[in-house]
Amino acid sequence: MQPTFSPEEINRINALKAYHILDSLPDSDYDAITDLASQICQTPISLISLIDDKRQWFKSNHGLDVRETPRELAFCTHALQNPLETFIVTDSRKDDRFAGNPLVTGEPHVIFYAGVPLVESNGFALGSLCVIDHEPKVLDEHQLSALKILAKQVVNLLELRKANHELRRNEERFQLMVSKLEEQVYERTRELEEVNKELAASNKELLKSNERLLQSNNSLQEFAYVASHDLKEPLRKIQSFSSMLSDQYGSVLEPSGLDILNRMKMAGERMSTLITDLLNLSRLSTQREVDIPVSLTALVNLVVTDLDGVISELGAQIELDPLPVVLGDSRQLRQLFQNLLSNALKFHKPSASPQIQIKAHWIAGENLPDGVQTRGKAIAYHCIDVIDNGIGFDVQYAERIFQVFQRLHGRKEYAGTGIGLAICDKVIKNHGGAIVATSQVGQGATFSVFLPV
Repeated sequence: MQPTFSPEEINRINALKAYHILDSLPDSDYDAITDLASQICQTPISLISLIDDKRQWFKSNHGLDVRETPRELAFCTHALQNPLETFIVTDSRKDDRFAGNPLVTGEPHVIFYAGVPLVESNGFALGSLCVIDHEPKVLDEHQLSALKILAKQVVNLLELRKANHELRRNEERFQLMVSKLEEQVYERTRELEEVNKELAASNKELLKSNERLLQSNNSLQEFAYVASHDLKEPLRKIQSFSSMLSDQYGSVLEPSGLDILNRMKMAGERMSTLITDLLNLSRLSTQREVDIPVSLTALVNLVVTDLDGVISELGAQIELDPLPVVLGDSRQLRQLFQNLLSNALKFHKPSASPQIQIKAHWIAGENLPDGVQTRGKAIAYHCIDVIDNGIGFDVQYAERIFQVFQRLHGRKEYAGTGIGLAICDKVIKNHGGAIVATSQVGQGATFSVFLPV
């Protein structure tokens, strides 16, 4: 039948098990202590006895062949009842607690017993260091003192063993963690290598695609440039011959013939304008000057001078605020503002003179308005607004108007090729900026140009 233990005794047994010493192999350090205790106390037997729930087990058993005895027979269990005192039995035959004990009446004939409790750091008595004789005996003060010192050494060995055991467990846990970490690192590295291979292959294919696209774009731009250039020569002849025909034979032609001739001349002029705009658009990619500081104030004044005739004819008022100096291609930037001002003059209200404002302010890159997308990301941008009081347009077309050949009005109402704003968009993109338009029908329009500072 399993004995019932108090909570305190259960805690003591658990404390003993935490040392992982029960049933361990013999150890010379412990054997040296029992040998020395036997010599000092002049006894044939000396034991390091540890008490668990069923037995007393001997870590060292000097002068005794057995390694354990039943717990209920152990003198040591009595020694544990007062951990602070040495438990001494001078003659067990005269002690009612032990007189009938088989260890007294038979081997090993325990007549004298002196045991010092082995008290660990938490106050639990794990067992005892004891000396035994086959006859009555009394230890002097020096022997008892030495026995207590040796008991402390046993406790020190036990604590050292426990610490070493914990250290080994921590090392094992650490090695296990290292092993798992190495495995994870290896697996992750392998995965990354696979991903890198795939990325390298994708990048290689992307580079090839970009090269093919660049070659295609270059070829297309060169074709547009050459084709437009080559178209000008026969067009000049058509225009020249139509002028000659009008000058030399206009007087003999009927009105219907003159009308056809005039239509031919007007179509030739539209074709010439279209070819010129196509050449300008293709040159934006095939020709690029080195960036230089460009005064936008001076540049816009030159554009105003170029448009002086139209400005005077329409009675237009142009208000120009000081504009910044930017790095860029002066020819392309001049073309940009030439187109923007030409449009502001062209799309005026018939009932009102054009009023055009050109303003500039600075804006942080992180505060760019929604919808403004630039190729790069500058710390800040110059924002130049070209504001007119013209006919305006429906805001739903704000992005469409920057596409090639996109027109919102018929040719009879407003002349043009539908390329001007596409040129503006290309110029701005070449300079790492953006252009957006805001408007309402009948309320004028604002074109905002963003150029990196």
